[in-house]
Amino acid sequence: MKGFLSALLSKPAASLRQLEHDVETVIKVLQPGPLGVVEHKFSAIEIRQAEAAVRSAIENWKRNTDLESRHGFVKHKEGGSSS
Repeated sequence: MKGFLSALLSKPAASLRQLEHDVETVIKVLQPGPLGVVEHKFSAIEIRQAEAAVRSAIENWKRNTDLESRHGFVKHKEGGSSS
């Protein structure tokens, strides 16, 4: 500890101010709580719209997969590796 303090005190004032600024930044970052993040509560309408969008996307995916497999659009890789 004694070596650290003597090394610290031998630094120019600009370096000490930079060190102080860096330490303050670390302390601010480590403090608990949101960092500018605002919690958003989704309304019932937003939740229903999101659920409907997911259902629609899954239905489209299933329909497209079925059509592709029935009409031979699905390409199968030959060989065992994907590289």
